[in-house]
Amino acid sequence: MSSTRDIKRRIQSVKNTQQITKAMEMVAASKMRKSQKAALVARPYAERALEILVNVSQKTEPRNHSLLEKREVKRICLLVVTSDKGLCGGLNNFVLRKTERIINLNKDKEIALVTVGKKSRDAFKKKYNIIAEFTGIGDTVELLETTPISRLIIKDYSRGKFDQVIAVYTNFVSTLVQKVACRQILPITRRNLEEIIEEIEEMKPDVKPEISTNEIEYQFEPSPREVLEKLLPALLEIQTFHIILESNASEHSARMVAMKNASESAKDMIEDLSLTYNYARQQGITNQITEISAGVAAMED
Repeated sequence: MSSTRDIKRRIQSVKNTQQITKAMEMVAASKMRKSQKAALVARPYAERALEILVNVSQKTEPRNHSLLEKREVKRICLLVVTSDKGLCGGLNNFVLRKTERIINLNKDKEIALVTVGKKSRDAFKKKYNIIAEFTGIGDTVELLETTPISRLIIKDYSRGKFDQVIAVYTNFVSTLVQKVACRQILPITRRNLEEIIEEIEEMKPDVKPEISTNEIEYQFEPSPREVLEKLLPALLEIQTFHIILESNASEHSARMVAMKNASESAKDMIEDLSLTYNYARQQGITNQITEISAGVAAMED
């Protein structure tokens, strides 16, 4: 059995770790509240923007804009969104595994990656073709921070470098639940956009889905191509912004829960070590009493 000195040293070490995890839990909780609020506030706007995309894409000839054009899929771009930091449970691993599965299912196609976050960049930089990487995005994301990501994707897709763009990220459901999502963002199709809208609606249980199915007649001035040249990229930027917000809220929620669990585990470990310490101390005292009694008995003899 370990000596009481060793046990006391272990108890102190666990207490120090517990202080660190508790502080990290409080920091993560503060960031989580801000990121959750940003994601929840942005959902209605993202939802309406996607509904506009649904209607416009349905009423417009694909030839009027390259982002609506469906091509034979030979080259795929994966937008992989993870965090810069770890200590957030299995959140990043779930995204990385999902990405690996998509790549394995499309071995006959050319795959390129755009990574957001150091975790995805470090995991894939030696294995796959990363054409762009984005790190250091703030805890409270602004639209200007995500605009370079969407513009890069739009530019490369419009030039024919890719035939399909898929985003792999985490959707924030609640503090305890974050789900990995895999969504096609280019080319724009009614089906994919409706799936995203329905997913947003499912996160608001008190509100029934209100996906617009009205026959809306659009009149484009001065011309459909000129209007879509401005409208579609702007709406795609909103969609990308929404993806990053959801991932951010998921990251901070997962980290807060992970640090809370670590603090509770440290507390349980301290209790177990304290019992072990008391047992070792009592055993030491008993041995000393036994030795004294034996010595006294020997002197009397």
